[in-house]
Amino acid sequence: MPRSGQTTPVPSSRLPRLPPGHIPRPGLVERLAAQDAQLRLLSAPAGFGKSVLLNEFLRTHGGNGRVIWLNLAGQALSPGQLIAHLASELDRDLPALPAPQALQQLLAQRDAPLWLVLDDYPGQPPAELDDCIDQLLARALPELRLLVSTRQRPDWNLPRLLLAGELLELDARQLAFDREHYERLVDRLAPQTAAAARDELWRATEGWCAGVRLQLTGGSPSCAQGNHCWLKEYLDHELLNRLSEDEAQCLFALAHLPKVSAALCQQLWEDCDGTALFERLLARQAFCMPLDEHGSWYRVLPVVARVLRHRLSEAAATRLHLAACRVFIAAGQVEDAIEQALCAGQPEAAANYLERLGQEWLTGEQHLARLLAWRSRLPGTLLESTPRLLTLNAWGLLVSWRLDEADACIAKLGHFLPQPSARRNRKLLANWQALRGVLIALRSQSATHAVRHCREALAELPEHDWMAILFCHSTLARIALAEGAQDEVQTHLHQALEIARRHGSLLFEVLINLDCIRLLLLRGEHGRAQALLDQSFVLIGQRKQVDSLLLGRLHLIQAELHLIADRLDDAERALHTGLREARACADPFALAGFLGLAELHARRGHFDQAFQELREAERHMHCHQVWRYAYSGLLNLQRMRVLARQGRWERIGPVALRIRRYFVGERPWMPQLDYPTLPLRNQLLLARSRLETGHAEEAEALLLPLLDRCKVLQFIPLVCEVQLALAAAWHALGRDEAQGLQRQALEQAERLGLACLLRDQPDAGQAAGSGGQASLLSQRERAVLQLLAEGFSNQEIGGTLFISVNTVKTHTKKINSKLGVKRRTQAVMRAKALGLLV
Repeated sequence: MPRSGQTTPVPSSRLPRLPPGHIPRPGLVERLAAQDAQLRLLSAPAGFGKSVLLNEFLRTHGGNGRVIWLNLAGQALSPGQLIAHLASELDRDLPALPAPQALQQLLAQRDAPLWLVLDDYPGQPPAELDDCIDQLLARALPELRLLVSTRQRPDWNLPRLLLAGELLELDARQLAFDREHYERLVDRLAPQTAAAARDELWRATEGWCAGVRLQLTGGSPSCAQGNHCWLKEYLDHELLNRLSEDEAQCLFALAHLPKVSAALCQQLWEDCDGTALFERLLARQAFCMPLDEHGSWYRVLPVVARVLRHRLSEAAATRLHLAACRVFIAAGQVEDAIEQALCAGQPEAAANYLERLGQEWLTGEQHLARLLAWRSRLPGTLLESTPRLLTLNAWGLLVSWRLDEADACIAKLGHFLPQPSARRNRKLLANWQALRGVLIALRSQSATHAVRHCREALAELPEHDWMAILFCHSTLARIALAEGAQDEVQTHLHQALEIARRHGSLLFEVLINLDCIRLLLLRGEHGRAQALLDQSFVLIGQRKQVDSLLLGRLHLIQAELHLIADRLDDAERALHTGLREARACADPFALAGFLGLAELHARRGHFDQAFQELREAERHMHCHQVWRYAYSGLLNLQRMRVLARQGRWERIGPVALRIRRYFVGERPWMPQLDYPTLPLRNQLLLARSRLETGHAEEAEALLLPLLDRCKVLQFIPLVCEVQLALAAAWHALGRDEAQGLQRQALEQAERLGLACLLRDQPDAGQAAGSGGQASLLSQRERAVLQLLAEGFSNQEIGGTLFISVNTVKTHTKKINSKLGVKRRTQAVMRAKALGLLV
């Protein structure tokens, strides 16, 4: 019998032709070949590529044996009909024996391997046919290998085959396309499809090949608009025609529900044994896809559900939603009950259920996005009807940085004062102060007022309002971090962690870990940050749910660590993963993903792509109604960093001065909670722009107080950057201490593992170790000098480096000054003598 190592191609004339635009799946083919099982069984709904996979497998692993491909087309043929087809293919007479013995005689005593394919084996075959195949498998004919594709798992003795190592089975989960193969299919069928449309189609089809093909080939027409819908026609032929009337009606109803189970169906269809009805749909492979590993909950494949929903009348759909709402709330499935109440046109019930959600709910899974979506569907009068609803909505708006809406929401808490008792008055006021303190801090308005509100809230909040307590501690820790009060930072984070652990909240423990990781990154303790990050991934992994908000933030911080170490490929993967998770749950921290991608593209010299990421970030913030000042400064900071890499320093100064005005003066803003280095990095860029445009004295005046401030705050990596900038300014001013300061900064950067910083110092190792001539010119000056040596004019240099002619002249003057010459030709000769040019 051919083993998996034999790959002599089978003549294609024996096999059906592969579909146009076929995407090879060598991984699945090798999986079929890995085990020389007597039976290879592919069981999945229509359109999952079962026949195509068997075809591809036989073309490469069929060996020198004979292939018999019988397309049964799902028809319930008798054993005699099957034997007749087989005898015809083998060019043999029909044995005059009972069906089981006749089948075995036809297939036995062969001198060459035989691959028998039963394609589209019937879902409801005659018992005699199943018995015939079962007896054939029990005989284990040495030269026979059976390959079967079916939409309903056959009633054979499969456990016996599995125990004997003679069964290899794939289901819909293994057969579905992964994202890579899906993208290749879209590229082949409709390469112009936009990224957003690709994501939407992927979520709807979940790798169902036929669904992808039909949606792309048919242009995704809407059935509701009366246009021809290829997917509807496909489902009519391949699914609905094979179901009974009651099965079809049940499926139309299930298409309206977010998830279904046998117990739920029993309660919805008590009069006709809903459990048995649902189990028949599962057996028919009616696109009910499992949601958990235990097979308790299922969901109709989204793209199929979308096509089938209109088959149920509006009145029947409303009755279904009401019944499902009652069942879900009785089972404690609050979120699903809310959704069903809204679908049934019962917003009062939905608002009532919304009050039942616990404190931890907001940061789990994709709940933030759900809350924001419900806000758009619920009347404002209901959302403001109780203090609990107002508080939940206010926290959701704060977490999503929709600060103007949060402010209005918090203000309405005052409408519920006074409360019936002094205790309830104190509780409501304490929650108001917690919300107000966090809001003031997020708006960067006044650290003093934010601290006062949070401290007074902590003094009165009852223990069961521990989410508000945690947010207050987190806010106070981050304010203390920006002010350099390191002891307070540790105290508040430790207290917050203790509270999260005492309440058994893995989600909030990870949320506080994120604050701890940010602190470690600012201090340059990257090893400890990575260890705590790994621990946080483990904590989240202990939950069965997919917590997109926290997973997204963890991946984005992992990407930041990769960028610090200059591991760009690893950073890119982490950024895309984190950004996908953040966007799925409407987390405004998606901004960090866009900023990271912009930085990554800029480091690779892909400046157009970097600016495109920043434009997309701004659009994303607009669409999610994020408070403008929560992101505008960060976007401008990253734009300046990209411009700096291009050498376009003349454009940086005005932007940096505009940002600086917010953080100096009589009423300065406090740094943003999540980006405490914003004003510091802005001042660093402003100083570097002054230096690069020939104003070294002004640069020094900006850098000296900045260096002192970074040292007080213990932001060690930033200290290294400022020291390098100051050393460059002192070089330009002819200061003797420049070389020593540069060496000190580079040695510190190397100890901290700041590869991202060292990469921008062309000969950092030489400069740090030997104090040679490598540090005499900046990276941009060396680039200008190289082009001067090649005979470029000022205009050509400006076009090549994306800088103005005036900036080129400034660089040229600085080069001449540092090299002690007066003309460019002398500068080139002097640079070659010093080894700065080859």
